[in-house]
Amino acid sequence: MKKGGTPDLLVVGGGVWGTWTALQARRLGASVQLIEEREPGHPQTTSGDHSRIIRHSHGEDTLLLSWAQRSLAAWKELGAQVGEEIFVNTGVAWFVSGTGVWEGSSELRMREAGVPCERLTVDEALRRWPAVAGDHVRYVLLEPTAGFLRAGDGVRAAARALREEGGEIIRGRATPAADGTALDESGAPISAGATVWAAGPWLPTLFPALVGADAEASIVPTRRDAIYFDAPGMGLGEIPTWIDEGLAVWGIPDERGHGTKVGPEFDNGSFNPSEWPDAAHPGSIERARSCAVRFPRLSDAPIRESRACQHERTKSGHYVLDQHPDNPQVWLAGGGSGHGYKQGPAVGEMVARAALHRDPLVLPDRRFALRNRAGGPSSPMGDMGEPNS
Repeated sequence: MKKGGTPDLLVVGGGVWGTWTALQARRLGASVQLIEEREPGHPQTTSGDHSRIIRHSHGEDTLLLSWAQRSLAAWKELGAQVGEEIFVNTGVAWFVSGTGVWEGSSELRMREAGVPCERLTVDEALRRWPAVAGDHVRYVLLEPTAGFLRAGDGVRAAARALREEGGEIIRGRATPAADGTALDESGAPISAGATVWAAGPWLPTLFPALVGADAEASIVPTRRDAIYFDAPGMGLGEIPTWIDEGLAVWGIPDERGHGTKVGPEFDNGSFNPSEWPDAAHPGSIERARSCAVRFPRLSDAPIRESRACQHERTKSGHYVLDQHPDNPQVWLAGGGSGHGYKQGPAVGEMVARAALHRDPLVLPDRRFALRNRAGGPSSPMGDMGEPNS
């Protein structure tokens, strides 16, 4: 495709979903342009932190379980293609200190799908990971083939693959016309066969009637932070990637010297993507310290780094993946709700195929629709899905 030509697909937004949508479309033989204000994988973006968890567990939701399986394979393939380790297989351990209903459903569905999982006693977990404290833990559900993704690196790798495979990435901004097609910064139309808007926290501003605060499919940029601790004995091979629904907190081992990552599921208000804070909110740091009940070494460990993070959250936690109601050639993809990064390859392929009319987006219900949305079989975020739960 010549620079400046009319692409088969225009993608606005170079986060994980936008970059993977563009890459998957190019692999389908389409000419593609991706517009991104910053470079894909920039640190001050939803997709740009050091790491993101990739897990198979989704309660009763077998659809998202299957998307996780497909995406994990694609992340591994991308890593091999670019010569980088994007997926790090640490296992994901669920410390069941709450009701255990969601984890129990996840275990059942994983076993039915042939996804490896183990149920460990507390004593078995303590022998395996000496840094863990077992207070109030009933059992541990381990996904041995899961772990984390090097998030910013993954987006940059997908963008590099897109360029190498003939796609075009343009630095700039776009706004929607009344019918959802794109206008450039001067207000001139951008010609394209189809357009996908994957603009992350900007979607509610760009499409207020469809995903703004008063819309049925509202997307609200919400602040949740990450804290990196300099904690001994909590690096790769010493602890797994872990989630504790009862404590409403999760973590990732120290790797590459970033520190042991702790993410408290605690809202700190709305998030303005134009004014990205330099560090985590004190309330998030306090909540992160509270998980010392599970990892005592965090109680007085120095903080190596902290980051303000954003979720583009929908009311249900389910994504928005749908056509513009006034233009079937325009698609919206957003509302990752803090758990969408891992499924970038699967989401990107499905949206690309639908936008290019290769395959219709056939789903079992309307959980991803812009209008007349329906809930899925269970929360994709587990028991931590409610604000400040």
